[in-house]
Amino acid sequence: MNEIVNELRKDLEMGDVEQKIRYAVGSAAAGAAIFAPLSYKWKGVLAAVAADAILTAIYGISPWRKLIRA
Repeated sequence: MNEIVNELRKDLEMGDVEQKIRYAVGSAAAGAAIFAPLSYKWKGVLAAVAADAILTAIYGISPWRKLIRA
């Protein structure tokens, strides 16, 4: 069982550079959602992008990468 978990984790983990890029994208999207004069629809989209980017950078696992490789 442990081997399966390690194999899945290896497929989903990201490197340090990708993590830093995700932090930057998430921060930029959050800043735009807060300060840009946009409609609430676009602010919601930017907030969702920011949350996804920052949370995947924090946990170091990208579920989207697994979907793309499948």
